[in-house]
Amino acid sequence: MIDTHCHIDLYKSPLDVIREAEASHTHTIAVTYLPSHFQMAKVHLRGHKYTRPALGLHPQATKDHEREIPLFKALCAEEDFIGEIGLDFSAGCKASRSEQELSFETALDCIKDRPRFISLHSRGAEDCVLGHLKRVGVTNAVFHWFSGSKSQLMRVVDAGHLLSINTSMICTAKWKEFIQLVPHDAILTESDGPFAKLGSRPGLPTDMSIIIQWLANSWKQPPKDVEGMIVRNCHRVEPLKGFIT
Repeated sequence: MIDTHCHIDLYKSPLDVIREAEASHTHTIAVTYLPSHFQMAKVHLRGHKYTRPALGLHPQATKDHEREIPLFKALCAEEDFIGEIGLDFSAGCKASRSEQELSFETALDCIKDRPRFISLHSRGAEDCVLGHLKRVGVTNAVFHWFSGSKSQLMRVVDAGHLLSINTSMICTAKWKEFIQLVPHDAILTESDGPFAKLGSRPGLPTDMSIIIQWLANSWKQPPKDVEGMIVRNCHRVEPLKGFIT
């Protein structure tokens, strides 16, 4: 099982989540909001085989970006797992649009030099995120919890990017339609816990089997074939090859 986007540090009991992911051999990428959070995650996750931290600069944390960007620049020189970065132009975040774009441009300029795993936030800003990626020549990025339109979805896929889906997404009519439109080799799995839910509880890395079964039903394929496809899709992103074998 592979969880490409999980906010482990935001659960009530992060260590329990880590232990469950490790015990179940669920490869989990622990995205972060800020570089200082990444530094703490790296300490706590040291020695764990199946859980890997990602360096983040979240668009909803712009008030901290001026202080944190120098640290992002310093850390990204040696980090190949990046997330969560991107833009959020939803109603509650529009006021910081200019600051977000400046931070996102800065982050992309820092990480465009080589293939990396990049998990993207794009709510209400799908076309803008795509435009920034095109500007710097970044491909094979992962749009997590994509919530844009059908035409935007196809532009993301046509540009060569991937999409990661969670248990909240698979409960929507929108994604019952969208999953038939996206090429199978462009899909990854994520929990986005603790934000995405499974029933009344936060999603967990160990829930990936539920998404695999949903994909199997949607694509009319055996779950084992879907599992193999998700692994192959991960291998489209260079840094994931060494993490997920």
